[in-house]
Amino acid sequence: MPDNFYVNAVGTLQIDEGGKLYHIHGKTPIVITGNLNLEGTQVRELPEGLSAGGDLNLSDTPIQKLPEGLSVGGNLDLYATQIRELPEGLSVGGNLYLGGTKVRELPEGLSVGGNLNLADTQIRELPEGLSVGGYLDLYGTQVRKLPPDLKVGGEILGFKS
Repeated sequence: MPDNFYVNAVGTLQIDEGGKLYHIHGKTPIVITGNLNLEGTQVRELPEGLSAGGDLNLSDTPIQKLPEGLSVGGNLDLYATQIRELPEGLSVGGNLYLGGTKVRELPEGLSVGGNLNLADTQIRELPEGLSVGGYLDLYGTQVRKLPPDLKVGGEILGFKS
């Protein structure tokens, strides 16, 4: 973590005694025009209505839930988090990495502009209306049937019917 943070008057960053970030709070919506890398921090929650124009990296954090209406223009990395479900209305313009999470299902109508990595998740079926602009990685999942309206721009990896 950097030594200095700049937070405008509408938001706060809470840092524990060890200097680890664990909470972001602010008036909604909070818009981050670039990337937000929180990898390895102790962040436990994000504010409702958060929007990141670039990448949002939450890998290796104890976060358990994403806020409703989360919008990420770039990649969303949730590898090795405690996330169990994704919120309705989630929007990801780039890649979505869910490998190593405890996610069991995806929301209906999920749209991912890039690749969707579901490797080694507990997902057993894919939702109606799923759209993936790049490849779909199903290695290590129990998915054995694809929805008829599935849209994938690249390859489907690891699918065994």
